Amino acid sequence: MSEQKLTGDQVAAWLRDHTDFFQGRQELLEMLRLPDPRGEAVSLLERQAQILRERNHELRDRLNGLLAVARENDQLFEKTRQLVLTLIEARSAEQLFSQLIHSLQEDFGADTVSLLVYDRDLDLTGELRSRVRCLAAADLHEALQLLLRNGKAICGVLREVELEQLFPHHAEQVKSAAMVPLEWQGRQGLLAIGSFDPLHFRSSLGTLFISHIGDVLSRRMHDLLRKYPRLEARRA
Repeated sequence: MSEQKLTGDQVAAWLRDHTDFFQGRQELLEMLRLPDPRGEAVSLLERQAQILRERNHELRDRLNGLLAVARENDQLFEKTRQLVLTLIEARSAEQLFSQLIHSLQEDFGADTVSLLVYDRDLDLTGELRSRVRCLAAADLHEALQLLLRNGKAICGVLREVELEQLFPHHAEQVKSAAMVPLEWQGRQGLLAIGSFDPLHFRSSLGTLFISHIGDVLSRRMHDLLRKYPRLEARRA
Protein backbone atom coordinates (compact mmCIF):
# COMPACT_ATOMS: atom_id res chain seq x y z
CA MET A 1 0.00 0.00 0.00
CA SER A 2 1.59 3.23 -1.17
CA GLU A 3 1.87 6.21 1.15
CA GLN A 4 -0.15 9.29 0.22
CA LYS A 5 2.12 12.30 -0.35
CA LEU A 6 1.27 15.52 1.43
CA THR A 7 0.91 18.66 -0.63
CA GLY A 8 2.47 21.98 0.29
CA ASP A 9 -0.94 23.40 1.12
CA GLN A 10 -1.63 20.53 3.50
CA VAL A 11 1.68 21.04 5.28
CA ALA A 12 0.99 24.78 5.55
CA ALA A 13 -2.49 24.14 6.93
CA TRP A 14 -1.12 21.68 9.49
CA LEU A 15 1.54 24.17 10.64
CA ARG A 16 -1.10 26.87 11.03
CA ASP A 17 -3.01 24.54 13.33
CA HIS A 18 0.15 23.62 15.25
CA THR A 19 1.98 26.91 15.68
CA ASP A 20 4.08 25.49 18.53
CA PHE A 21 5.54 22.71 16.37
CA PHE A 22 9.01 24.27 16.16
CA GLN A 23 9.32 24.72 19.92
CA GLY A 24 12.30 22.67 21.02
CA ARG A 25 13.28 22.01 17.40
CA GLN A 26 15.84 24.82 16.94
CA GLU A 27 18.04 22.66 14.71
CA LEU A 28 15.13 22.12 12.32
CA LEU A 29 14.53 25.87 12.04
CA GLU A 30 18.18 26.38 11.22
CA MET A 31 17.99 23.76 8.47
CA LEU A 32 15.12 25.47 6.67
CA ARG A 33 16.36 27.46 3.67
CA LEU A 34 14.57 30.36 1.97
CA PRO A 35 15.43 32.24 -1.23
CA ASP A 36 17.02 35.64 -0.62
CA PRO A 37 16.31 38.69 -2.85
CA ARG A 38 19.99 38.54 -3.83
CA GLY A 39 19.47 35.03 -5.20
CA GLU A 40 21.14 33.21 -2.32
CA ALA A 41 19.54 30.66 -0.01
CA VAL A 42 19.45 31.69 3.65
CA SER A 43 18.07 30.13 6.78
CA LEU A 44 14.62 31.01 8.06
CA LEU A 45 16.12 32.76 11.08
CA GLU A 46 18.44 34.81 8.88
CA ARG A 47 15.53 35.77 6.66
CA GLN A 48 13.47 36.85 9.66
CA ALA A 49 16.35 38.95 10.94
CA GLN A 50 16.72 40.54 7.52
CA ILE A 51 12.99 41.38 7.40
CA LEU A 52 13.22 42.97 10.85
CA ARG A 53 16.19 45.08 9.75
CA GLU A 54 14.31 46.23 6.65
CA ARG A 55 11.28 47.14 8.73
CA ASN A 56 13.47 49.04 11.17
CA HIS A 57 15.01 51.00 8.30
CA GLU A 58 11.54 51.77 6.95
CA LEU A 59 10.28 52.91 10.35
CA ARG A 60 13.40 55.03 10.85
CA ASP A 61 12.85 56.69 7.47
CA ARG A 62 9.22 57.40 8.35
CA LEU A 63 10.23 58.84 11.71
CA ASN A 64 12.86 61.05 10.09
CA GLY A 65 10.23 62.24 7.61
CA LEU A 66 7.81 63.09 10.41
CA LEU A 67 10.53 64.94 12.31
CA ALA A 68 11.42 66.93 9.20
CA VAL A 69 7.76 67.91 8.73
CA ALA A 70 7.53 68.86 12.40
CA ARG A 71 10.60 71.08 12.13
CA GLU A 72 9.21 72.71 8.99
CA ASN A 73 5.88 73.34 10.71
CA ASP A 74 7.64 74.86 13.71
CA GLN A 75 9.48 77.26 11.41
CA LEU A 76 6.28 78.14 9.56
CA PHE A 77 4.45 78.70 12.82
CA GLU A 78 7.14 81.08 14.07
CA LYS A 79 7.19 83.01 10.79
CA THR A 80 3.39 83.19 10.81
CA ARG A 81 3.38 84.39 14.41
CA GLN A 82 5.85 87.15 13.63
CA LEU A 83 3.89 88.26 10.56
CA VAL A 84 0.58 88.28 12.44
CA LEU A 85 2.08 90.48 15.15
CA THR A 86 3.39 92.83 12.48
CA LEU A 87 -0.04 93.06 10.83
CA ILE A 88 -1.72 93.76 14.15
CA GLU A 89 0.72 96.56 14.94
CA ALA A 90 0.40 98.27 11.53
CA ARG A 91 -0.88 101.84 11.87
CA SER A 92 -1.77 102.48 8.24
CA ALA A 93 -2.81 100.57 5.15
CA GLU A 94 0.50 101.50 3.53
CA GLN A 95 2.40 99.94 6.43
CA LEU A 96 0.09 96.93 6.51
CA PHE A 97 0.53 95.99 2.87
CA SER A 98 4.22 96.91 2.70
CA GLN A 99 5.14 94.68 5.63
CA LEU A 100 2.87 91.89 4.40
CA ILE A 101 4.51 91.76 0.98
CA HIS A 102 8.01 92.02 2.44
CA SER A 103 7.41 89.13 4.84
CA LEU A 104 5.80 86.89 2.22
CA GLN A 105 8.76 87.38 -0.09
CA GLU A 106 11.52 87.19 2.50
CA ASP A 107 10.14 84.61 4.94
CA PHE A 108 7.70 82.49 2.92
CA GLY A 109 9.53 82.24 -0.41
CA ALA A 110 7.02 84.19 -2.51
CA ASP A 111 8.31 85.56 -5.81
CA THR A 112 5.38 87.91 -6.33
CA VAL A 113 2.35 89.01 -4.33
CA SER A 114 -0.93 90.40 -5.59
CA LEU A 115 -3.61 92.11 -3.48
CA LEU A 116 -7.11 92.62 -4.81
CA VAL A 117 -9.69 94.69 -2.93
CA TYR A 118 -13.33 94.25 -3.88
CA ASP A 119 -14.23 97.93 -3.97
CA ARG A 120 -13.98 99.59 -7.36
CA ASP A 121 -14.74 103.05 -5.93
CA LEU A 122 -12.06 103.02 -3.25
CA ASP A 123 -9.77 105.98 -3.94
CA LEU A 124 -6.30 104.84 -2.92
CA THR A 125 -3.39 107.24 -3.06
CA GLY A 126 0.38 107.19 -3.26
CA GLU A 127 2.22 103.89 -2.86
CA LEU A 128 -1.01 101.98 -2.23
CA ARG A 129 -2.02 102.35 -5.85
CA SER A 130 1.00 100.30 -6.92
CA ARG A 131 0.42 97.62 -4.28
CA VAL A 132 -3.34 97.15 -4.38
CA ARG A 133 -5.81 96.73 -7.23
CA CYS A 134 -9.41 97.76 -6.66
CA LEU A 135 -12.18 96.03 -8.57
CA ALA A 136 -15.66 94.70 -8.08
CA ALA A 137 -15.94 91.10 -6.95
CA ALA A 138 -17.92 90.41 -10.12
CA ASP A 139 -14.91 91.54 -12.17
CA LEU A 140 -12.95 88.52 -11.00
CA HIS A 141 -12.65 86.02 -13.82
CA GLU A 142 -15.32 83.33 -13.79
CA ALA A 143 -12.70 80.59 -13.46
CA LEU A 144 -11.27 82.22 -10.34
CA GLN A 145 -14.71 82.73 -8.84
CA LEU A 146 -15.34 79.03 -9.34
CA LEU A 147 -12.07 78.07 -7.63
CA LEU A 148 -12.81 80.34 -4.67
CA ARG A 149 -16.52 79.61 -4.32
CA ASN A 150 -16.14 77.85 -0.95
CA GLY A 151 -14.22 80.76 0.57
CA LYS A 152 -11.18 78.67 1.49
CA ALA A 153 -7.52 79.12 0.64
CA ILE A 154 -6.16 76.89 -2.11
CA CYS A 155 -2.76 76.10 -3.60
CA GLY A 156 -1.77 74.72 -6.97
CA VAL A 157 -1.05 75.42 -10.62
CA LEU A 158 -3.28 78.00 -12.29
CA ARG A 159 -4.32 78.40 -15.90
CA GLU A 160 -3.05 81.18 -18.12
CA VAL A 161 -6.23 83.25 -17.94
CA GLU A 162 -6.17 83.09 -14.13
CA LEU A 163 -2.51 84.03 -13.93
CA GLU A 164 -3.02 87.00 -16.23
CA GLN A 165 -5.60 88.52 -13.91
CA LEU A 166 -3.78 87.77 -10.67
CA PHE A 167 -0.21 88.44 -11.78
CA PRO A 168 -0.39 90.65 -14.88
CA HIS A 169 3.34 91.48 -14.75
CA HIS A 170 4.56 87.93 -14.00
CA ALA A 171 1.93 85.69 -15.60
CA GLU A 172 4.47 83.77 -17.68
CA GLN A 173 6.86 83.26 -14.75
CA VAL A 174 4.46 82.14 -12.03
CA LYS A 175 4.27 78.33 -12.00
CA SER A 176 2.31 77.78 -8.78
CA ALA A 177 0.27 79.98 -6.49
CA ALA A 178 -1.66 80.23 -3.25
CA MET A 179 -4.95 82.13 -3.18
CA VAL A 180 -6.45 83.33 0.08
CA PRO A 181 -9.97 84.82 0.07
CA LEU A 182 -10.15 87.81 2.41
CA GLU A 183 -13.50 87.92 4.19
CA TRP A 184 -14.62 89.90 7.23
CA GLN A 185 -18.15 91.28 7.45
CA GLY A 186 -18.47 90.50 3.77
CA ARG A 187 -16.02 89.79 0.98
CA GLN A 188 -12.97 92.02 1.32
CA GLY A 189 -10.74 90.83 -1.48
CA LEU A 190 -8.11 88.29 -2.44
CA LEU A 191 -4.48 87.68 -1.54
CA ALA A 192 -2.58 85.84 -4.28
CA ILE A 193 0.95 84.60 -3.66
CA GLY A 194 2.94 83.44 -6.67
CA SER A 195 6.06 81.31 -7.02
CA PHE A 196 8.27 80.63 -10.03
CA ASP A 197 8.70 77.07 -8.69
CA PRO A 198 5.89 74.69 -9.78
CA LEU A 199 6.26 72.67 -6.56
CA HIS A 200 6.39 75.54 -4.08
CA PHE A 201 2.60 75.86 -3.79
CA ARG A 202 1.68 72.31 -4.81
CA SER A 203 -1.98 71.37 -4.47
CA SER A 204 -1.26 68.97 -1.59
CA LEU A 205 0.24 71.75 0.53
CA GLY A 206 -1.62 72.59 3.72
CA THR A 207 -3.26 76.01 3.97
CA LEU A 208 -3.58 76.38 7.74
CA PHE A 209 -0.93 79.06 8.13
CA ILE A 210 -1.80 81.19 5.11
CA SER A 211 -5.49 80.97 6.04
CA HIS A 212 -4.64 82.34 9.48
CA ILE A 213 -2.68 85.18 7.88
CA GLY A 214 -5.68 85.88 5.64
CA ASP A 215 -8.04 86.06 8.63
CA VAL A 216 -5.89 88.65 10.38
CA LEU A 217 -5.28 90.62 7.18
CA SER A 218 -9.02 90.79 6.46
CA ARG A 219 -9.79 92.38 9.81
CA ARG A 220 -6.96 94.87 9.56
CA MET A 221 -7.97 95.83 6.02
CA HIS A 222 -11.50 96.46 7.19
CA ASP A 223 -10.23 98.89 9.83
CA LEU A 224 -7.51 100.68 7.87
CA LEU A 225 -9.18 101.11 4.48
CA ARG A 226 -12.30 102.78 5.86
CA LYS A 227 -10.54 106.13 6.14
CA TYR A 228 -9.88 106.36 2.41
CA PRO A 229 -12.32 108.41 0.31
CA ARG A 230 -14.56 106.90 -2.31
CA LEU A 231 -14.79 108.05 -5.88
CA GLU A 232 -18.58 108.04 -5.77
CA ALA A 233 -18.47 110.58 -2.91
CA ARG A 234 -16.24 112.86 -4.95
CA ARG A 235 -18.52 112.61 -7.95
CA ALA A 236 -21.46 113.62 -5.76
